[in-house]
Amino acid sequence: MFTYTEFALENNQVKLTLPDQKQADELFQAIEHDRQELSRWMPWTETTTTVENEKKFINYAREQMSQDKLLELTIVVNGVAVGMADLHNIDWENRRAEVGYWLFSKYQGKGIMTATVKSLLRTAFNGWNLNKVIIQADSENQASQAVAKRLGFKQEAVLKEHLYQKQQFSDLVVYAKFASEWKNE
Repeated sequence: MFTYTEFALENNQVKLTLPDQKQADELFQAIEHDRQELSRWMPWTETTTTVENEKKFINYAREQMSQDKLLELTIVVNGVAVGMADLHNIDWENRRAEVGYWLFSKYQGKGIMTATVKSLLRTAFNGWNLNKVIIQADSENQASQAVAKRLGFKQEAVLKEHLYQKQQFSDLVVYAKFASEWKNE
């Protein structure tokens, strides 16, 4: 398993690794444990119903990464795979990407996701020379919005009734951070 980066937070050793088939069971168990809450924000939970589904996603992610369309990282805390974070919808021509993430509830509230997304920003701005990184969150997903705000993302828009899940529409809040802001921090 390739470690992309690692850091310590309180009593937790966090590694961001490239996704590996060996992580599928732990990731699926986290999804199963948090399925009700995750399904509020993540439509992929409806199709991730077995460990085999998670393995297929890992294969898909690795293929997309080989084509420079995605950077998917598994969040490993104290040796256990507990979530994922990524840069997706990478637009090399216009130098922008979007961030996506989820984390097992047992590990939330410890700064892990904020530090993980900060690491992705370092890659996007310093490594890839992107100009803009976007985070989109359901208007009711306060935890996801809090990550964006802690990292200095600015709200750009609220797209009214933009998402249709579970037979209802919800608003999507769009946050952005620019390379110039990153460099000034």
